[in-house]
Amino acid sequence: MDTTAVVTLLLRWAHVLAAIAAFGGLLFARFGVVPALAEIDASTRDRIHEAIRRRWLPWVIGAITVLLVSGLANFLIFNARVKADPAFWGATWMRDTSYHALFGAKFLVAMVMFYFASALVGRGAGTQWVRNDRAKWLTVTLALGLVVVLISGWMRQLHTGPNAAPSAAAAMTSN
Repeated sequence: MDTTAVVTLLLRWAHVLAAIAAFGGLLFARFGVVPALAEIDASTRDRIHEAIRRRWLPWVIGAITVLLVSGLANFLIFNARVKADPAFWGATWMRDTSYHALFGAKFLVAMVMFYFASALVGRGAGTQWVRNDRAKWLTVTLALGLVVVLISGWMRQLHTGPNAAPSAAAAMTSN
């Protein structure tokens, strides 16, 4: 395996693992923590939220950083690969598939999601309105994350093709 392939694989793993950690944390917070804390008094709830916030903040910042760095690197590497081999991809593949437009939409939705994820674990007065209605904004952030995942799947499908078994005739001729 050449160096570019190894770097690409490591970047993909980092990207997927950061997304899993971030999305999983949001799911747990929305459907585990918030409902459980709704059953206790406000003073205790605030202390628990603060304790969770302090511990979860580095994970949120780390996940956002890894997602931005690995996502941009993956995009640039893939873009270079397509441009380097127009005989395989076709000279207008990016335009024909709207790949750049999809990347742009994914990036913009992700930036909004990152804002809400940061606001949910932040301490600033300017984002207190998000923390005042955690359940609502966790749901919005999860929905934005789902949109990012769906766009990502669409983009990946564009250059890998469908997961289809080879036809019987093709399997027989390869033996």
